Amino acid sequence: MVVFFQEIKSSILNIKAYLHFSKQSLQKTFLYLILFSSLIWILGYIGVYQNMSQGIAEIRTKVIEEVPDFTFPDGRLEVSGPMPAILYKDLTSVVIVDTTGETNENVLNSYRSGLLILSDRLINKREEGRIEEIQFFTFGPMSFTKDDVVSWLPYFKWVYWIVAVAMFIYTAISYLINALWVSLIGLLLNLFMKTKATFGALYKISVYALTLPMLLDTLFSYLRMDLYHLIFYITAAIYVGLALLEMDKELKGSEEADA
Repeated sequence: MVVFFQEIKSSILNIKAYLHFSKQSLQKTFLYLILFSSLIWILGYIGVYQNMSQGIAEIRTKVIEEVPDFTFPDGRLEVSGPMPAILYKDLTSVVIVDTTGETNENVLNSYRSGLLILSDRLINKREEGRIEEIQFFTFGPMSFTKDDVVSWLPYFKWVYWIVAVAMFIYTAISYLINALWVSLIGLLLNLFMKTKATFGALYKISVYALTLPMLLDTLFSYLRMDLYHLIFYITAAIYVGLALLEMDKELKGSEEADA
């Protein structure tokens, strides 16, 4: 791991290190890609985990404090308390519960979007005006209460693992694809600068050239900011261009020595 962090430092601060990166095996480059993807995944997942934990805690609190007691015996919803109950409301959206049968979907006409929960169905009005209806009988002979829902919420934490795996796969694949794009930019630089780097060497140095842009992109996400794609790729391209200059210097020096 010490070597790995030294490579991170060198890829950012030492352009001459790219001479070594371009000559090393593809397997070693791929190992760096996996390890660095893991690092970026850990840094990014910390924030996601905190947000998910906070979100589930807030939902549990809202269910306990704001949702009236209810039972759901065999496909019908029964809610205690005065009806209709407005769970949420602002200028454009509303969530209403009424199991008495006295409220119909017309109550949603005054809102761009909304949710109406009746005893036998759920009516969802989307912002574009489309109405979706879900009949509760489609859930089958399912029975539960508000207390059951509250007790189930902590078990939603298993979703963390699904999100974690998905985020790692996404990070690694994005890294592979971005390195490909940067190496294609490197081909253009290689042609323009009249250097003689192979595509294999360009791909290897592109993997390392993405170190700083990916770290910055992760940092910006914590600051609720976006690192624009143009800046992301320009930064990586600068590293590739400087690496090509070093590779060209070494090649010319070798040719002069042979002469």
